[in-house]
Amino acid sequence: MGNIRARFFENLKARPVIAGLRDSTGVEAAIRHGVGVLFILGEDIFALQDSVAKAHAEGRLILAHVDLIKGIGRDEAGVRFLARTLGVDGILTTRSNLIGPAKREGLLAVQRLFVLDSESLEAGLPTVEKAAPDAVEMLPGVILPTIAGQLARRGTLPPLIAGGLIRTAAQVDAVLSAGAVAVSTSETSLWGYA
Repeated sequence: MGNIRARFFENLKARPVIAGLRDSTGVEAAIRHGVGVLFILGEDIFALQDSVAKAHAEGRLILAHVDLIKGIGRDEAGVRFLARTLGVDGILTTRSNLIGPAKREGLLAVQRLFVLDSESLEAGLPTVEKAAPDAVEMLPGVILPTIAGQLARRGTLPPLIAGGLIRTAAQVDAVLSAGAVAVSTSETSLWGYA
């Protein structure tokens, strides 16, 4: 696990944009753009198996959004299947109860937190802190510069990834300047950002 975690953060330091892929069709394009980390945000287990093979053949890390993958349970057994059978490097999930099982399987665990308003932020942060993921993906990511000061005062959050509605290099710059370690986006024009 330590090796995957170290590789994950080393990749993000060099290339802070993560390819957010709705399905396997973008895997090869993300690799061509030099993206080091891929988030698979929805496809079935068979396509995911092919995506993992392609990503690993090129030395890339691949995380699967366990809540959105078709053909897999959104439970501890599903996490074990992703780790042991499909060989993903990590998971994304909104479910804090899956963070522990993922880490026990040696997977990188990224918890997604939707910030709809100040109440959802205040309610979500203690849940994230208790689950102790390796990183938190804040959605929508464009909000991060607005709430960065509030987050910094907590001082106990894992590294932040901003995801959602990020479409320009200026937005990437703003989010990274606000303290995010990375941005996840499906906007292919940003995949070459370094």
